[in-house]
Amino acid sequence: HTHIHIPTHTHELKIYKGSLLAECHKVESFLGEGGFGFVTKCHNLVTDEMEAIKVNKNLPSVFHQARAEIAILKRLQCLDPDTCNIVKWNGYFFDRDHICLNFELLDQSLYSYMVGRDFRGLSMAELRPILFQLATTLSHLRSMDIVHADLKPDNVMLVDSKKQPLKVKLIDFGLARPVSAVEPGVCVQTTWYRAPEVMLHLPFDEAIDMWSLGLVAAELATGSPLYPGDTDYDVLRFILETQGQPADDVLDRGMGTEYYFREQRHGQQRWTFKSPEQFADHQTEQRLLVDLIKRMLELDPEQRIKPLEVLQHPFFAQSPPQSSTAASQQEGPEPFCEEFACSPRVCVGFLRVLRFPPTIKNT
Repeated sequence: HTHIHIPTHTHELKIYKGSLLAECHKVESFLGEGGFGFVTKCHNLVTDEMEAIKVNKNLPSVFHQARAEIAILKRLQCLDPDTCNIVKWNGYFFDRDHICLNFELLDQSLYSYMVGRDFRGLSMAELRPILFQLATTLSHLRSMDIVHADLKPDNVMLVDSKKQPLKVKLIDFGLARPVSAVEPGVCVQTTWYRAPEVMLHLPFDEAIDMWSLGLVAAELATGSPLYPGDTDYDVLRFILETQGQPADDVLDRGMGTEYYFREQRHGQQRWTFKSPEQFADHQTEQRLLVDLIKRMLELDPEQRIKPLEVLQHPFFAQSPPQSSTAASQQEGPEPFCEEFACSPRVCVGFLRVLRFPPTIKNT
């Protein structure tokens, strides 16, 4: 590349092009970034090899996730990374207070490869070996009872895009966990590739990776994602329109089913997917309430909402005050997350949304 993308938060970590990590890994460029930190392309001055170094932020939550990732990578060291199509991990080290993971340097992601082809679908000759390799990877992960939990084109790397057949490797085990450690309601996978059992808060296992692989296969074949929804509701609506509704006995087991479906006691099908209007009304109510509370909690008293303005707030036009709150008390608190990523009864997203500026459009 002729230019080097500098992640927005590198100044916080004080790492730039030319920086030395642990005195021997010279930063050549930045390959990507995320909530964890960023990935750098480094020249190892001791081995004279080029490496991909994942530099994690010095935050307790990120450190905890990095330790979990290292635990998974240690378990995977018994596998041959080349035959199992998994990125080779070369260990970890500390640079100041940042834990850094050292990986082999690969060519480019499947997503980047598709971008370079103007999102034209792959030929069968290209697609077949890729799917075979990824299925092989999932077979090995399943034999070790490990869920990757974030399979997507961004996390599948080409070893060398100029060689045919294309050789790929799976990367990014930041969300990976032993099957025994996963719990219903944990938010894993990227939205477009998220399995229905994850969205509905059912118990799940490594089968969610196969769901993601199916969507990756469709995307590689057509050049377009199959279920490109912004929210879990959008993705579920795509799924229902294309594949039909999950069986009642499946929906019965979901702790989040009631968020997306209405239960009815008559008819052959007990669960009915909420219409966009029903779901949107519920979401609008939440956003308006959050907006009202944020205006009440304005730090500047001059800007704080006045009583008359409270009474005229759209929240009350959306849902007029009721004389009885028994129904709402029975229902329990509803989530304030824009995307349903926590329990329908207890939501940790409320404090997060209060950090945004007090306007309806930003809630």
